Amino acid sequence: MPEQWVAVATSDAVPPGTILPVMIGDDDAVVFRTASGRLGVVARACPHLDRDLTEGRVVGEELVCTAHGWSIGTDGSACKRNEFGRTDPKGVTTSWQCHESDGMISVDND
Repeated sequence: MPEQWVAVATSDAVPPGTILPVMIGDDDAVVFRTASGRLGVVARACPHLDRDLTEGRVVGEELVCTAHGWSIGTDGSACKRNEFGRTDPKGVTTSWQCHESDGMISVDND
């Protein structure tokens, strides 16, 4: 079955540091852009305790849930960093492959 790309946002709606809620089919998701300009599209609920990631913030190259400090990468990988610099991997959350072209951000909804 061929990949199905669906437009979810305009590029200018997601400048660096932005978290934008979107629907992908029946799934709640967020699109975010990191400091370097990379895009991530992940499930809207934090994998830790289901907090709404639209209330998070983008820090460098990750989306950080402000409830308990879990970090989500653009690939959906999750981790927790402690104040001493240790990083504990916490698995992955749902993520979608995305690309940007002609002023639109699209996801693979296949």
